[in-house]
Amino acid sequence: MTNKIPFPKNYERFIELGQEAIKKDKLSEAVDYFEQAYAIRQDFPLNLVLVNMYLEVGENEQALSLAAEMKENYFAYLDYMELYIQILIKNHMFIQAHSIINERILMEQSGEMRKLISLKKKVRHVELLYQQYEVVKIKELKEEMNYLNTHNYYEQLTIVKKAGKLPQDEFILMGKKILLDERVHNLVRSWVLEELVNLHVKEEVEFLWRDNKKYTVVPAIVGTPLDCAAYQRILLFLEKELINDDPILLVDIMEEIRLHFALLYPLADKIIENPKLWAITYIISYNHSIAKKYQLDEDQLEIEKIQKLQSKIRFELETMVL
Repeated sequence: MTNKIPFPKNYERFIELGQEAIKKDKLSEAVDYFEQAYAIRQDFPLNLVLVNMYLEVGENEQALSLAAEMKENYFAYLDYMELYIQILIKNHMFIQAHSIINERILMEQSGEMRKLISLKKKVRHVELLYQQYEVVKIKELKEEMNYLNTHNYYEQLTIVKKAGKLPQDEFILMGKKILLDERVHNLVRSWVLEELVNLHVKEEVEFLWRDNKKYTVVPAIVGTPLDCAAYQRILLFLEKELINDDPILLVDIMEEIRLHFALLYPLADKIIENPKLWAITYIISYNHSIAKKYQLDEDQLEIEKIQKLQSKIRFELETMVL
């Protein structure tokens, strides 16, 4: 007969000890053993076990944090996704829950629709209960949102992300108000609009763009900042040109472009008439010698115009503290 010695780094032994603790109804002890196992090896089956254990002992925030590490695994199958939605509900993250279900409905696979609608009703039911019994919390959140424009950009973004704990109807109302507030930073307004897109809001909403003019859009059909044709064409061109010769430069440029498109959202396709020239102009700003291979003489005026707009966007990003 052989006995396993519980060495500090024995993954299997920690799993066994955790399972034994569950049988003895010592859940906190089981969590501790599973955490030690997870510190050694981060795999999805153990993530699933530990997430369920966190829910059992009421550690809802911890459950969400751990599940988020392997979000793609949870979204691979509807049963796992249901658990992820349950975790969001327990953390009152109603907006994110609705968005995930809506996205799944759009890519609905055979036989899933009934379950998805049932899941959406469940979120709505808990949301209504929260609305009924957590009046003070909701009021505090809404008041914080009402004073959003008195904060700098970073504080605004932190505060507005808390709005994900508002019921969907309340969030949409607050979101529409924020979209028309000129003292709310453009990137924050862009984030709110993207959330309305994820919620597939089908009615027209007004928003202030970076030129401080009002525009109208239907969130359900506009897509996210990175869905627009201009972004996809710029990405394809830069990948073709840089992926083999200078992949680090490609990463640096794309990081900046993602921020630029958040500021241009949702009008990027109207502003960017020549995605190829936009891509080349980004290359020029990072590495002029690489850009020499392009024949640009006849496009010089257009490039200067693009450079001017890109410089304005960079300046705006550099002065994000209001």
